Amino acid sequence: MLIAVDAMGSDGAPDVEVEGAVAASLDSDVEVVLVGDEAVLKEKLAAFPKTDAIRVVHASQAIGMDESPGIAVRKKKDSSMLVAMRLVKRGEAQAFVSAGNTGALMFGARAIIGPIRGVARSALCQTLPNRKGRVALLDLGATVDCTARHLCEFAEMGIAYSQYALGVENPRVGLLNIGEEDFKGDNVSKEVHAKLRASSHVNFIGNIEPKAMYDGQSDVVVCDGFMGNIILKTSESVAGFMAQLVRDKFEQSSMSKLGAVLARRSLQDLKATIDPNEYGGAPLLGVKGIVIKVHGSCTSQGVANGIRGAAVACQNRLIEHIKENIEELRKVERSMQPDAPDEKNAVDAAETAS
Repeated sequence: MLIAVDAMGSDGAPDVEVEGAVAASLDSDVEVVLVGDEAVLKEKLAAFPKTDAIRVVHASQAIGMDESPGIAVRKKKDSSMLVAMRLVKRGEAQAFVSAGNTGALMFGARAIIGPIRGVARSALCQTLPNRKGRVALLDLGATVDCTARHLCEFAEMGIAYSQYALGVENPRVGLLNIGEEDFKGDNVSKEVHAKLRASSHVNFIGNIEPKAMYDGQSDVVVCDGFMGNIILKTSESVAGFMAQLVRDKFEQSSMSKLGAVLARRSLQDLKATIDPNEYGGAPLLGVKGIVIKVHGSCTSQGVANGIRGAAVACQNRLIEHIKENIEELRKVERSMQPDAPDEKNAVDAAETAS
């Protein structure tokens, strides 16, 4: 299995990508192709004793974090991100991992790798910790203005990811809302609620609030990209605030410093629980290849876990299961509106024409 890595994407590129790729290749069966400045990458790899499972593909350009995604994708054809994506498009690599510009990754993946047939919009999914383990939250910003169909597609893709990448059997699906009652939310939310409730293949638990998500009541939480992005950034901010608050309190006196020493193991476990580098990255679901986004400020461990997460998704045929789930959704839609036009054909026709 070959995983393509954008080696010039992170804040610490290419050092963290090179070190992460080496680590992942040593403890698994994956092979890694690092895409970027060939001379620089080979020089970095020379510092490691064993790099047999790693090769380099040259790319003369890199997309910066502050660049306009659309312009960068159109003008930087030889960027490390796009060259790596074309490896997946041609079937030379089975997955793609990048810590680079998120907008360019989303734009480029749909343009180069292409959308899954019948999936109208992509969704960025992130694994977050909760009291009982972890939860998959989507979308995080790939699609801001969502229809009911988009959100139902997100649910189906989230189920596949939770089950076949995270190993959750029969994932519980919740719809993020302002209250748990069935009648809460706008018209789109109510339509999504009705469709998911009518889907016998979906373990739908109904509307949930953020508290329930962190209490571990759901394995998959669905929302539009605007709400999801705010939830994610708020969670990261609160985690950072609480971590600093704990540090400040432990440094107030000699006794509190002693307490910090005694609680060191527990504090390390807590840090690992909320550290995004401990998770397998954020998949962009809805495209015809495994695409994993890791944080721009990631460590080498974050890159390595992104590669490992991509490998698990490939091994468990995530894309095929997403296609199967989308077809189940279409069956539910047809049963609820038997006389309505088949929107799937319209979506497929539009994709073919484009």
